Amino acid sequence: MVCDHVSQAVLTLPALSTPVYKEECTQCFDDHNMAAGIDVCLSCFNGGCPGTPNNHAHQHAMKSGHHLTVNIRRVRKESDERPAKLTKLEIVEEPENDQYEFETFVRCWGCSGAQLDNVPEDVQRVVHAVLHAVEASKGSEIKAWAEEVTACSHFDSLTQAPAADFSSEALHQCSMCDKRDNLWMCLSCGHVGCGRKQYDGSGGNNHAIAHFEQTGHRVSVKLGTITPEGTADAYCYACDDNKLNPHLAQHLQVFGINVAAQQKTEKSIAELQLEHNLKFDFSMTTADGTQLQPVAGPGLTGLRNLGNSCYLASVMQCVFGIDRFRDRYFPSAADHFLTCSQLHPAKCMLCQLHKLANGLWSGRYAVLETENGETRHQHGISPAHFKAMVARDHPEFASMRQQDAFEFLQHLNKQVDIAERPVEGGALNPTSVFDFTTEERLQCTKCSRVRYTTQKSSLLSLPVAKRPLAAVEGAPQEFEPVQLAECFDMMTADETVDGYMCPSCEQPTTAKKSTRFATFPKVLAVQVRRFEFVNWVPQKLEIPVQVPQGPIELGAYRGQGLQPGEEALPETDDQPPTDAQPEPVDESVVAQLESMGFPRVRCVKAVKKTGNTGAESAMNWIFEHMDDADIDAPDSEPQGTAAVADPAAVEQLMAMGFPQARVERELLQSDGDANRALDRLLNLSDDVTMDNVAAATDPKDDSASCSQYELTGFVSHKGSSVHCGHYVATVRHGLGTDSAWFFFNDARVVAQPEPQSEQAYVYFFTRND
Repeated sequence: MVCDHVSQAVLTLPALSTPVYKEECTQCFDDHNMAAGIDVCLSCFNGGCPGTPNNHAHQHAMKSGHHLTVNIRRVRKESDERPAKLTKLEIVEEPENDQYEFETFVRCWGCSGAQLDNVPEDVQRVVHAVLHAVEASKGSEIKAWAEEVTACSHFDSLTQAPAADFSSEALHQCSMCDKRDNLWMCLSCGHVGCGRKQYDGSGGNNHAIAHFEQTGHRVSVKLGTITPEGTADAYCYACDDNKLNPHLAQHLQVFGINVAAQQKTEKSIAELQLEHNLKFDFSMTTADGTQLQPVAGPGLTGLRNLGNSCYLASVMQCVFGIDRFRDRYFPSAADHFLTCSQLHPAKCMLCQLHKLANGLWSGRYAVLETENGETRHQHGISPAHFKAMVARDHPEFASMRQQDAFEFLQHLNKQVDIAERPVEGGALNPTSVFDFTTEERLQCTKCSRVRYTTQKSSLLSLPVAKRPLAAVEGAPQEFEPVQLAECFDMMTADETVDGYMCPSCEQPTTAKKSTRFATFPKVLAVQVRRFEFVNWVPQKLEIPVQVPQGPIELGAYRGQGLQPGEEALPETDDQPPTDAQPEPVDESVVAQLESMGFPRVRCVKAVKKTGNTGAESAMNWIFEHMDDADIDAPDSEPQGTAAVADPAAVEQLMAMGFPQARVERELLQSDGDANRALDRLLNLSDDVTMDNVAAATDPKDDSASCSQYELTGFVSHKGSSVHCGHYVATVRHGLGTDSAWFFFNDARVVAQPEPQSEQAYVYFFTRND
């Protein structure tokens, strides 16, 4: 049948940059491999599940008025062939059409989901474009991989002279053998050669690189990857790396090739690189080699690795192991999807949080696989849509590089906080479980007067004592174990401040400074700093931190405020004199810190704050102050010239739930920079003093009567640096004798009877009240 909705629909072809969600529902984890397939909206290209229990495709059609969809179901072909063995020498394409076939049909939700026959040609063109488009989640990942590729000067200084025997008719085959795929054309003379040979005989015959070795022609383009937008895979043999060719259209025109008329027929290196990285495997064994048994169920759903996304998976498993996060997003997922005003769930942070919570806790997707009668690990769910949303506009987390799990936890808290602010004034915000206040005590050693200040925080970074054991030749350096209490002792110990300008003595003196807890959070998230510089490179130290498995009392680290007999220092303006000269910084140290991935403003500030004493002390300062609201504000800020905040910025921040007076004040303090003002709004208490700390604290999280904690989760890391290697999570489910520990290694989940927390990087402690 053909209905009236077809003639009324306004359809356009998706552009190369248009996200097309054709493999997985944007509101749940049903995908195109399931019996019902996935419905792709032919108007906005949202993907929705058409079957029970959710039928998000129908919900989207009713909300948006987009009635026409194409249903896509992927079915694996029967084959007796064994897959080719992977190799790191070159990435070889495995054509999807050789492994699967796709069943499709067009339906109209305005006609109760009826399947349409005799689909008009204009609709068929859109369907064809959808089927050949790159899945939106993969598109962002491929883009991230591709962004790692840079240009080189060899494309700028290229001399082109087509060979006498060049013919455009010969572009479909290697000029030196019968290979017809993975072909590379020399941009100097037009020679066509096949790619590199694999150790097992697969791949090409090295004829492209052989041409470079014979002629010195340095740059080439991969035929089949050329798009009408003028992009393609390019390679520079002189640099021995994939490179961008900003002049591709002009270079191809010399050979009579019009890029506007080209169609991409092969996967790019970025696409193949993504597939290759997803196939890395990690063992799931105990220290003695015993294989741990896979488990699955509600709360025991694995998260597939997207390629260096283990930092995200491990943090999210721990975070959704916290009651407040699970209870906020899991039970209300269906209601949120019905009432959310955002027509594109993939662009809504709350939608993606509800989707992930439902995926992890419903148990619907936690199904153990079987092969030849043997139980295998579950397939898990892909956090691709969530990653794309939470990492939006963040250059590092949006990339495919490995990231620091603790830094991601900080970023996650901020993004959730922003999304939750407009919802009932932030009353439902689950990140409040991490909130606490620290008390800083400063005492002049000459006049003995003191000053107490407080700072709102949500995460804690602890130092670790380094005590090397006797070295054994040929073996890694080992260290004496450290008790967790010793780390807290180090954090709260007195620190000497030389050259302190005492406002009471009115002269430089020495002061003592210490930090304690003014309030305790419901969940204390702790990073332990096991780093030092080795040959100017930050290295992780394998220092065991012994954490009690039972109750942990932190009451000894609670601050008491101004005590009887103590005299407060007078308040003073801490701004430097107007004629003060800028403090010099050691640029070599700044460069070292920048190479670790820290923003320059943090690096400069850390070097200044540590008095140019070296990279290690500056790095430690950064870790200690990562939660500071002004960590990314310049150390010496210019005075604002406007007395009135930008009305557009005020409106934008007020829409997040902040009161107008605070918004205007923080904008003026931030010289009108909305991002810096937002950081201050999120991280600075509103006029918090020692007198109103208790009043400002959420009464549900009042910690006045309890400071006892238990370990309920931790993120562990294997590798020499937090920016490489692999992250895993260990999470406790349940309370008391009914509790059990589970180990999450990406999509693989196993029961962990003896959790190994000594080498953890981030700990989660839950308060016992």
